[in-house]
Parts: sequence; C-alpha cells; structure tokens
Amino acid sequence: MSASLASSQEIEYRTLPELIESGSSSLVRGDFPQAAHAFNSILENYREEPVWLEGQLPAKILPLAGFASHKSGLHSAAILALETYLEHHATEANSEIFARYTLASSLLLDGQETAARTAFADLRQIAGHSPFRDLSLIREALLSDPQTAAKLLAHLLQNPASPRLATFARLQLIRIYLEEGDLEYARAQLLDTQWQEKRMPELATLSFLATQIADALLANHPADALKAYQLVQPKEKLIAAQQARISELNTTYKQLAPTLRTEQSMWSDHFRKSLAGLQKQLVQLSEAPSYYEAISLRKARCFSRLNRPLEAWLLLEPIANSSSPQARIAHLDWISVARQMQAWNASALIAQKFIDMYPDDKDAAQALFWIALSQIDQNSYQPAIVSLKKLLETNPTRQLEAASHYYLGYCHFMLGQHQIAIASFQQATHSAPDLPIAAQAQLWIGICQFTTNQLEAAIETFAQIKNSPAHSFLRPEAAYREIAAHYALGNLDEALPAIENWLSAYPAHPREAEARLLQGDLLQELGKLEAAIAAYAAIETADPEFAYFALEKRCALLLETDQSDTALADLKTYPNQHALPLPYAGSYTQILATSLENNKLHTEAQNAIELAIQTYGNLPKAGGILELIQQTTNQQASYENALANQQPTLASRYLVAQINTLQTQNQSSQAELKALQLATHFDRKHLPPEALLHAGNALADIQSHQTTDYFEAILISYPNSHYIDSARLGLARHHANLDQPELALAHLEQISLATPDSLSLQADLEYKQENYNAAQNSCEPLLADRQSTPAQKANSLLILGQIAQAQNRPTQAYAYYQRIFTLYRGEIEQVGHAYLACAQILSSQSRYNDAQSVAQEFLAQPNLLTHPARKKAETLLTQLAPHTQAPTSP
Repeated sequence: MSASLASSQEIEYRTLPELIESGSSSLVRGDFPQAAHAFNSILENYREEPVWLEGQLPAKILPLAGFASHKSGLHSAAILALETYLEHHATEANSEIFARYTLASSLLLDGQETAARTAFADLRQIAGHSPFRDLSLIREALLSDPQTAAKLLAHLLQNPASPRLATFARLQLIRIYLEEGDLEYARAQLLDTQWQEKRMPELATLSFLATQIADALLANHPADALKAYQLVQPKEKLIAAQQARISELNTTYKQLAPTLRTEQSMWSDHFRKSLAGLQKQLVQLSEAPSYYEAISLRKARCFSRLNRPLEAWLLLEPIANSSSPQARIAHLDWISVARQMQAWNASALIAQKFIDMYPDDKDAAQALFWIALSQIDQNSYQPAIVSLKKLLETNPTRQLEAASHYYLGYCHFMLGQHQIAIASFQQATHSAPDLPIAAQAQLWIGICQFTTNQLEAAIETFAQIKNSPAHSFLRPEAAYREIAAHYALGNLDEALPAIENWLSAYPAHPREAEARLLQGDLLQELGKLEAAIAAYAAIETADPEFAYFALEKRCALLLETDQSDTALADLKTYPNQHALPLPYAGSYTQILATSLENNKLHTEAQNAIELAIQTYGNLPKAGGILELIQQTTNQQASYENALANQQPTLASRYLVAQINTLQTQNQSSQAELKALQLATHFDRKHLPPEALLHAGNALADIQSHQTTDYFEAILISYPNSHYIDSARLGLARHHANLDQPELALAHLEQISLATPDSLSLQADLEYKQENYNAAQNSCEPLLADRQSTPAQKANSLLILGQIAQAQNRPTQAYAYYQRIFTLYRGEIEQVGHAYLACAQILSSQSRYNDAQSVAQEFLAQPNLLTHPARKKAETLLTQLAPHTQAPTSP
C-alpha cells in the first residue's frame, strides 16, 4: 500500500453518505486536506464493495479525491486516484480532460517532470481545439528544452483556441528568443503582429519584454526600438488594468458562487487566492517608482538617431527641467539634440544651464565642450577659445583634454593665428598620443605650415603621417596634401608622378576629383596642355560647383589651344548634366560668349550675355552679373527699364555699373550720390553683395548709423561671396571712424586675404594702440607690395619712423622719414609730417644748421602752404635761430 494512503488506514466509523457529505462540504469550504481524507477513505474502504464495483461511485469520487489530494500536496495519492479513474472509469470527455490536467500537474509537483510532460502531451492529443489544448501546449513547452518549446508555442500560435492563452504563448516565445540571444526572432514576434491584449498580467509582461528588446535595438535599429518602446504602458495604465481585473474577478465570483456544484467547488479556492494575489500585486505596483521618464528618455534617443531631433527635444526638455532622477542625463541629451538641430545659441544656453545646475558634475567639462562646439559652429571662435580654456581648468579626462587643445588649434587657425594654432595642435598630440585625434592634430600642424608658406616643414609633417603605421587612416589625406605642398613649392616633376600614383592607389577616394584637378594643374604648369585638358575632362563629380571648376579650367585651355569649337560643345553640354551654381552664372556666360566669339558667332555671343542678364540679373545670389552688365551699352535706360519691370536687384546692378564707370572717370562726387541711392531707393533685402558694399561705403562716408547693417547683410546672406573681405574692411573703417579700434581690429583679423587697404588700416590702428611690433609687421608687407598705392607706402614709412622714434632709434626714424619726401613727394600729408619729424630729430641731436635747412625746405614747398605741420615748422625755425651761427658737425 502506498505511503500516501497510509494515513487513511485507521478505523473509519463514518458511513459512506457521511464520508461523501464530509468531503463535499470540505471542498466547498476550501478545506482540501479534510476533503482528501474523506474521499481517500471512501477509496480505501469501499473499493472492493459492490457499490463501488457495480455503480458510478468511482467515476464521481476518484476525480474529487485526486483534486483534493493535489491541492493538499498529497501528490502520490492524487496520482493513484487520477490514474485509476482514467484507466477504468473515465466516460465523460470534460471530466477526463480535467482529470488528465490535474494528473499532469500532480506529476509535475511530485518532481516527475518527464512523466508530467508526457501527461500534458497526452492531454493535448485528446483535448481537440480547446483552451485545454493550448494550456497543455504551454505547460509542455515550459517543461521542454528551448528549441522544442519554441516549436510547441509556434504551433499553438498558428491556430489558437484561446486569445488570452495565445497572448501568453507569444510572450513566452519572446522570452525564449531573448534568453537564447535571438534578437531578430524576438523583434519579429514583438512587432510584426499587432497586440490586442489590454489586461493584466499580460500587459505588464509585454511592457517588460518590449523594454528589453527596445534597449537591445536602440543603438543599431532605432526605428524598431521606438516601436517597441511605444508598446511599454505607463504605470498608471497598468494600475488601472489591474484594478479592472480585480473588479472583473470579483464580479465573476459573485455570479458563479451560488450555482457551483460540489465538484466545481474547487473554483472557490481559486477565486479567493487569485483575488488575494491580485490585491498584493496592485499594492506593489502602486508603490513602485515611475519609469515614464526613463522610457521617454530612450524614446528621445530613438528620435535623435532617426534624425527627428524636434520630437526628441519635446520629450527631453520637461524631464531635464524636472526633479526626476533622469533629469541630469536628459539635460545632457537635450544639449546634444539642440546641437543636432544646429540651434547653436540654444545649445550653448542649455549647456550653461547644466553647468549652473550641476557645477561639480563630472560631465560639466563635457557641457563646456559642447558650448565651445556650438560657438565654433557659429564661427564665434574667440568665445570658443574662452570656453575651451575654461574647460582645461576643470581637470578633464585625457580624451577631453586632447579634444580641447585640438579645437583650440582649430579656432586659432580660423582666426589666422597660425603659430598659436600649431602650439595647440602639438598640445593635443602630447595629451593623447595614442588616440586618433593626435594624428588629426598632426595633420593640422601640416596644414598650418602649408598656409603660412612653410612648405618644406609641411612636406616633412605630411610625410611623417603618411609613413606612420599608427596613422594609416590618414595616409591618403596626408599623401594628397604632401603632393599639394610640392606643387606649391614648385617641385612639379616630383609632384606629377606622385599624384598619378595617388590616383592609382586610392581609386574612388572622396578626394579623387580634387586630385584629378591637381593633376591637370600640374600638367598645365609643365606645358602639357593636351594632357591637362584630358585630366580635367576625366573629373567625375556630382558636385555642380566642382564640376564647374573643372569645366572652366578645361575650356580656358581649349580656347588657348584654338579648340574653341570643343570648348563651345562642352559649355553647351554642362547645363544638361549639372545645375549651374548661381555664383558662377556670370563667369560661365563670359566663357560661353568668348567661345562663341572665337567661332565667329558674334551676335550669339551678345545674345548669350543679354539672356544671362535677364535670367540671373534679378537673383541676388547670382555672381558675375555686374561684369556682364559692364559690357553692355545704354545702362541708364536699362536701369530705368528694370525699375519699371519691378526688378529691383537687376536695377541695383545697373546702378552699380554706373557708379564704377563714374569712379574710373574720377567723378567721385557723382559716384557717391548714386551709391547713396542704393541705400535710399532700394529695400536692403533686394540688393546683391556688390550693391550692399557700395551702399555701405557711401553710408560710412557720412557716418550713418545704418552702415553696419549693409556690411553685415553681406556677411550673413552671402557668406561665400568674394565681397566678404571687403565687407569686413568696411566694418573696420566704420568702427575706426567711431574711435572703436578694438572692434575695427577684430574685423580686420577675420579678413582671409590681407590687401594693401586692410594692412594700411591695421597698421594705423596698431600704432595708435602702441602695439609697435604688430604695426611694424603690418607696414613691411605694404612697402614690398606692388599693389600698394604711394599714399599707403608713404603712410607705412611714417608709422615706421614714429615707431623708431618711440623706441629711441632716431637714425632709423630719420631714414624712414627721408624716404617719404624723397620717393613720394606727391603725398602731401605724409611729406609735411616727414619734413617736420626730420627737422626735430636733427634739432634734438644739436645739428641746428641741418635742422634749419630741412625746416626751410619744408616751408619753401608751394604745395605745403596749408599743411597742418607748417606752423610747428615755423615755430621750430624761430627756436633754431640762436643756434644756427655756429657750424655743426656733418
């Protein structure tokens, strides 16, 4: 006899009806041990009796005995009762299915997993298309290896009998895929079919699994990650679903309780325990911290990776400004998103707010770095330098320190401070020599050397990078720049084979088009014109601007070699292949007209110019139109016609052409009056850069407060225009006239290519600020530049003389002054000051007769009669009178 029945082998005094009543009432009360004792007593004491052997008693008692034993933990007794029932007495399908499920569960609880799995499989075979089949498949899957479990659950999902069990199976299948590391199958099961489940606990499980999958997808598949995060339900919704579930179960129990038969009383215990468990879960869920901000933060990162930064911003801003534990990291992400949107000012403000809120945070340095990058993106290099230096004071990480020095170098380079830039790039290489940024900094050192015409040093730097195994990722770039430096140095015979080898070594490199352009330039310099034409023709690029550069160079050589018909054909083909960049509309038309002229098509050439003026003339960003207009006649009539046709931009260009003509005819007053018309008769937004420049200069001459508006309009609206430097010079002159030397010098420092005009103004300002070394450096190039006017050269000599005097070098000062009235006698302003300075120097050296001679020469000049220094010379001559009787040394 089994041990599980031993407890029933005591003398039983109750009758069969009493035992049935006791077992039934115990079941109703949920007293399963008492019910098991009663039903097992019937089995033990009556199984040999006719009432048992000949009637329906076993079919009724055995399932109840098995169930009560199962619930009481008497698994062996449950297994014996249920196996006996199934082998000899099962006649009703529903009772058999229930008994088989309870048997399988008892086997499982008894530790007989293999037998339990077999029992669930047997139940599945007889259950038909019913929820018990789905339940058996799920239990069988839970007892199987992952591969088998996945197959069983997938089989269930093909034709489920219960939607809710199908949801459970799907969730379990996702869990298996995740545990097995099969992310793609987990993703497909989660996202490829819509979820209809809105009840607990499935809703909570779905949210948990969706979060796991989304986190795994975020880095490389943000679109799918976002879909997964959107399946995560907020805590409030889970609480509401749990409350609805409890209410539904309560209602169901109240409705069923009065109608439950004795054998169904097992459900009473199920309802009671389920409700208690659900209430406990509800309390735990209510007390759990909210995860809304954490999920919103991850959604924002998905939006950012999907290039939808505005949506990311909307999620991040309220979190960053809250007291949430996620606020700090949301703030950092918010800065990043603002930079992604190119909202540079906003990103800097957000980053500053982060520093204010978290001054001692380990990422405060990172925030400062982002501020600096935002400032760099706005071309605000001086403020960026301040931010980066402040960052370096915070003891940043090695990587951040190196990056800060690197960007300091970049800022100084953009400000034209090349030696300081080199020092900063060297600091970057020393800070982190093993990081890629060190190699990039080394490359920039070479670029600085190239820019400052230190070509031999640049070649050496680029060669070191090219030959370094650690810098292999920069090898093509360094090799290309090395060749360019050889070209600039005039080493054409060395550069040509090098660029040809480069093209063979790096096919389809991003710089291939530039390399072929350089190849063409080298061949042209070496006189190999046909080969150069072929090199330019071989350039393939989707960039219309670069394609135009190649076309322009090719056509120039074709015209030079009397192949104007080929040039004309190429020019006519170009618009079919590329959109003509507006800045080159004029130059393209000029080459086209020249080609037509060379082909004896004079009328067509003039028509091409007229067509281009009408097509592009009213477009402010179209370049080279003024040069075309200046080749036309009757500009006043065309100006009036453009005004009548409401073409203000075109009209302003005709007016500029007239201004240029007046200036070449030395009719400055009339030119200035027309220039003022540009400011008074036209809306500034319609003016092209050449008109803005003339208007700005005219306004500057009358010291109008609107002057800066016109020059700044060029900087803002036409940042790539060749009028940029002229606009900066105009601003510098304006601020100099307003006695604002710092602002004036700041604009001069941003001029990309210094001219005699800019150097002359810069020298004046630097001298007035007593920055003598800088002033001397500005003056010396003026004296050697053939483009400098006599007035500019005379003024440079005057400044150099004044600097020498201030530094107590009278001999050098006298030499500078003497050159003025010797070489530039027509420059009355400087000549008068030079005469006076020379006389004063001689007087200070007690060379009174020589001083008297120079002063008398000054006063004798008829063109200096009204010079402001004349009165001082007369006073000096009077002071010299008592000393001029005695001879002086030579």
